[in-house]
Amino acid sequence: MKASVYGLVMCLAATAGAAELPLPPAPVRVVIPDAAAFDATLGGSFRKALGGALDESDPVATAWRRTRVGSKLEDQWGKLSGELPWTWDTIRTLRPRAVGISVLEVGHLEAVLAIDTPLARLPLTLPGGTAKTHGGAAYTLVTPGAADGSEEDRRMGLAWARTGSLLLVATSERALLLALDEALAGRGLAPPLPGLVALELDLDALRKDRYFRREFLFTPGPEEGRVRAALRVENGQLVEVREGRGEPRVAGMVFDAPGAAASAWEPDSDGLGAALRAALLEPMPVLSDRPLPPLTPLPSAQARRVEDRYAVSLERPQVRAESAAWEEGELAQWRALWAATPVAGWGYVIERDGTRRIVFPWPAARDAELLALCRATIERRAGKATLATAGDAQEIRVGPGLPALALKRTGDSVWLAPSARQLAGVSAPRPGVDVVRWARADLAAVRAEGVRWQKAEGPASPEETRPLSDRILGVLGWIPDTATLALERKKTAEGWSETLVFGKSR
Repeated sequence: MKASVYGLVMCLAATAGAAELPLPPAPVRVVIPDAAAFDATLGGSFRKALGGALDESDPVATAWRRTRVGSKLEDQWGKLSGELPWTWDTIRTLRPRAVGISVLEVGHLEAVLAIDTPLARLPLTLPGGTAKTHGGAAYTLVTPGAADGSEEDRRMGLAWARTGSLLLVATSERALLLALDEALAGRGLAPPLPGLVALELDLDALRKDRYFRREFLFTPGPEEGRVRAALRVENGQLVEVREGRGEPRVAGMVFDAPGAAASAWEPDSDGLGAALRAALLEPMPVLSDRPLPPLTPLPSAQARRVEDRYAVSLERPQVRAESAAWEEGELAQWRALWAATPVAGWGYVIERDGTRRIVFPWPAARDAELLALCRATIERRAGKATLATAGDAQEIRVGPGLPALALKRTGDSVWLAPSARQLAGVSAPRPGVDVVRWARADLAAVRAEGVRWQKAEGPASPEETRPLSDRILGVLGWIPDTATLALERKKTAEGWSETLVFGKSR
């Protein structure tokens, strides 16, 4: 986003009176209520992508092409663009007042675009086809799409209509007729929330969509029904606001982590055990659920002496003894501990030097049990360990007194870190007022880790998308003026409200 145009869109505080677009109900619906204001903010790779001028080597585009939806869309768009080579620059020639899109079915690439234009005569020629009517409204079917039952190798069809000030363009006849039904009935979607761009998601439908589940690897949350979201400019910064229903989780805790690369509070306890193990107890790329090798009897020396390795019977297959299954060791005790002592959320801090700290509420009566299991996991990896007191923390040490893990109690919570020194100065988390979850990230520190991410995730491959290297780092490259990310979710009377602030570079 161009920093120089932030002031031009500060007046966009509400969209009351904005045109309602006849977008049929769909899992995803997007509305741009003020196309001119939206266009004024576009810059960099965002404008290139919408204008069809994105560099072929762009990491985001490359990662998108590796996904099944992306590769399918690129192939189908190549077929559609011969009839309708549209980009955002083409839409701008219509001098649109508002623009909206409904994505009805991802598998069929079925969508309908609605453009509110003041022009009586369009400055472009729409492709011809079969002239039809629906409810008295004329429309043109150029090519049927997969949603129309077409058996051709063509998922994205093309149909369009002009009704009043609206131009409707769809990738199936079915989608166009649904949009015409909305228009003829006088129904329309107003911006779900005020902003430059507003979005409505039907979570119940998306969770059933196999493409969404495969490409967006988010853990199931408590959210339900429809989520409304919008991009705004507030106090000179880009802000995304989300609202929805279904937030049964209790308010969490907040704490300060000045100068950290990232910090957060997670309301779900399910991920605590895995995070503690991967971040502190066993910081390795791949962790096994059964890490302990089994004990098996030694082979008989006598049997080896009488074995004839050259006498092979073709009538009887050679029988090999199955190796015993590996064991889970102390991990079974960890599961029992978490089940017996549920944790209402947990937090973490990642310092710029890579130091990781984890904090969570924990009863003091079970500190010894927690430490004993931490010690058991460390001993499995590093051999005999000892427990020592270091100031107001307890430290597990291995080898010649090397710190492996430290625990420090602060009020009703415990902090864990690689050493007692790295717990100096931590304070007890305090209750957040209606805050369910939050996160902070310094993008300069995140970008600096790019080389390590790429090394850990391996080289780029057409068969696999690297989530961090290909997606996250690529998107960060699109927003160079953003220095920080700050996310906060609060409980509301109707559900929840979430705010994501894209902090500008100073």
